[in-house]
Amino acid sequence: MTTFITTDRGYRKILENKLYDSYIQKHIRYPVIDEEKWNLLLFLVEQHKSLTPLQREKYIISTMLVQIALDTHDFVPVKQHADTENEMIEKQLQVLSGDYYSGLYYLLLAEAGEIQFIQILANAIREINELKVTLYYEEQLPLETWLNIKMKLNASVLVHVAKYLHDPELESIIQNWLMYRRLDTEEADNGYTLLRKEWEARNNKATSIPLIDGKLIRDFEKAVYRDVSELSSSSLFMEQFIYSRETKEIRTSRL
Repeated sequence: MTTFITTDRGYRKILENKLYDSYIQKHIRYPVIDEEKWNLLLFLVEQHKSLTPLQREKYIISTMLVQIALDTHDFVPVKQHADTENEMIEKQLQVLSGDYYSGLYYLLLAEAGEIQFIQILANAIREINELKVTLYYEEQLPLETWLNIKMKLNASVLVHVAKYLHDPELESIIQNWLMYRRLDTEEADNGYTLLRKEWEARNNKATSIPLIDGKLIRDFEKAVYRDVSELSSSSLFMEQFIYSRETKEIRTSRL
């Protein structure tokens, strides 16, 4: 019997083979696979029972290539000029590698004739770019608006895939779940959330509305379980995913 573990390993091996390039990895770090998004993507695709094995593989690999391409571009330093020649090469390769991973997703789906799914991922990329433009040019965004944009940026690729494969009502629960898990992991790893640091760097810490890590995490966690309680019968499989990812002790620790 095929288990989730063997399926995970099989798809992961295919993805890693697509990502590896000896020249790129010589100069920049190997791309990081976001494990929460990876696990959610596997679940969403496997829940669509009418997909062929080939479609499952193409959808999973191409979606993660897009996510990794976007994440790779986010690692590019913001400063205009590199201090050394090595930094300049690294910055250029960071941009080019992101473009390379993005090109791979298009090639993979085009070869399989999956034109509609190409459009789904292209729509996600367009939405993300539009949101990034808003963040860049709107310097005085209210906290609630800024948080909403950051939440959408974090989940856009998976939301577009979920709405295509399943139901638009999954948008809220996926956004809240991925942001909750991201913040919870950041606080566990660093003692603080990177989102709070970003908000403080963007605003005057003394006069702006403060972000409190614990409260922020609790708010997103509560939103997840509110969304779970409001799922329609056709989307109840998401409840299975959420509860499988957290123990009862973790679920109730902040409520």
